[in-house]
Amino acid sequence: MRYYQLMRERDGTRRILVVGDESVFAAPLADVFEQREGRADVEVVETVAEGLDQLAAHELDCIVSAYVLPDRTGIEFLEAVRDTSPDLPFVLVTDEGDEAVASEAITAGVTDYFRTERASDQPGMLAARIEDAVATYRSHRDLTARNEELHLYERIFQQMQEGACLYDADGRFEIVNDYLADFYGTTRAALEGQPSRLVERLREEGDGDPFQALLDGDQAVVRGEKAFELPNRGEVFVNYRLVPLRIGDDIEGVVGVARDVTERRAREHQLARARAESQELIDGMNDTAWVIDSDEQFLAVNDAAVERMGYSRSELLSMDPHDIDAGLSDDEITSLIENMPEDERQVFETAHRTKGGEVIPVEISSSLISYRGETAILSVARDITERKQYEDQLREQNQLLEQQRDELEVLNQVLRHDIRNDLQLVTAYADILCDHVDDEGVEHLTTVRDRAIHAVELTETARDTAKMMQTRDSENEPVAVRPVLEDELEDLGKRYPDADISVASAIPSAVVRANEMLASVFRNLLTNAVQHNDKDVPEVVVTATTRGDEVAVRIADNGPGVPDEQKATIFGRGKKGLDSEGTGLGLYLVETLVEEYGGDVRVEDNDPEGAVFVVELPLAE
Repeated sequence: MRYYQLMRERDGTRRILVVGDESVFAAPLADVFEQREGRADVEVVETVAEGLDQLAAHELDCIVSAYVLPDRTGIEFLEAVRDTSPDLPFVLVTDEGDEAVASEAITAGVTDYFRTERASDQPGMLAARIEDAVATYRSHRDLTARNEELHLYERIFQQMQEGACLYDADGRFEIVNDYLADFYGTTRAALEGQPSRLVERLREEGDGDPFQALLDGDQAVVRGEKAFELPNRGEVFVNYRLVPLRIGDDIEGVVGVARDVTERRAREHQLARARAESQELIDGMNDTAWVIDSDEQFLAVNDAAVERMGYSRSELLSMDPHDIDAGLSDDEITSLIENMPEDERQVFETAHRTKGGEVIPVEISSSLISYRGETAILSVARDITERKQYEDQLREQNQLLEQQRDELEVLNQVLRHDIRNDLQLVTAYADILCDHVDDEGVEHLTTVRDRAIHAVELTETARDTAKMMQTRDSENEPVAVRPVLEDELEDLGKRYPDADISVASAIPSAVVRANEMLASVFRNLLTNAVQHNDKDVPEVVVTATTRGDEVAVRIADNGPGVPDEQKATIFGRGKKGLDSEGTGLGLYLVETLVEEYGGDVRVEDNDPEGAVFVVELPLAE
């Protein structure tokens, strides 16, 4: 293989693979590209096999291939490329000029067709054809990436519980969610494409053009609150935040998130007016405040207490702390009141129950005061709902992290133990093969290959396990069983061509609630049925049926079967790790995923021999 590196910079470099005679294609192309501003790396190989290896190992921008090659024709090479890279530019250069070759190339999906003598005599024309094809290919790829990015944002927007949108460079709505459309009293389709009132106000009232500053990358965020007049609602208040949308190195628009704070502003106005009208103490407090006498009766409450508790002022003044407290017993409340410290505050947590039955966690700070000439207690209760929610979330996150750490430790143990043992076997048998390569060495070579395959499959299972751990808290979604199972059956046949793999009956069109890891469940069980089979020709029979509200997938083999005493532990239930009685990480992963999907997995005896692994999953509603 010959490699012409015309410039070393990666950004913008066109990577071109030439398959054929080096003197005909590589050198002339290299000379042409070296004289042009655009950067290009030209690699030359002689055979289709080498070309396919390069395609698998590198991200290519174009392939230039001769029609006549040592191992296959250029058309056959093109067909192989199209199996994995349907859009990659492919230029065929041939001595054959008849219409049959051209027609065959066009049918196979060739990008361009060039005569050998023209490629040799006019490399500039060939280079120009390549540049055009690469430019079109990259433009389509970039457009696809941008559309995928925008589609992702659209999905995220729809899950948000506040107004979210994407503005184009002109300040028009490009993507909006239902929340924002409802705010404007219209539909998403009607709103998209319309100019944003917020952007117009920012450009009219702001210092300079903050929206353009976001597009230019000169400003990271624009935020604030503004009032609008809407025909269907009157004056509304919006809290907004705008940030640039970056895709790669380019700013493609502006992402806006807005929240309707009209009710909050109304409440703030009511509270401000109530504070202005207050006649005595605790004026201006945001927290609820209570004045309690020695007989445990309320002497005074502030406006915040009236608003948040849902009682009228007269109702609250006829009550006592026992009537509203939902976190302490009567004896505990009485003890706190009777044991108030004289010179310091008394701080504790409890909960208040509103008139509507809502329980609000609060932190109470109490101190002795003089009220109307008598000693009383002033208790200020602060709503700590957000703090408690944060503490609960933090506790759950810590528990999840601890669980993930434990599972990752299991994964690390398996990787260190199993793969190390496999590689030691590979080394041992390799040493044996160093001394002789004859018929006797075939057996050792087979063992080396089997062990290497096992190591690769183990790393794939470990990868799936790590991915499962990372997506443990994600939502399951409807997944069709048939295409997933059919793909894994096809893949098993490719990996084990000597195995007899069959499907007993048509796979039903069942849909379950799962995720992308469902494929790993079937992959591990199918692989297990072949890999642990002691027959010369492993037989695997798959049956899928629906019954009631579930689908059952049965994977039967003709292997040695599973002893009864191992059936309860084969999935690694209970203690998991290197000391587990289970058979390995793959079956542990199967059981973990199936349980997350709300299903069950078990192993039964096959008739007359072998084992049957049964996966039962509830159907999606």
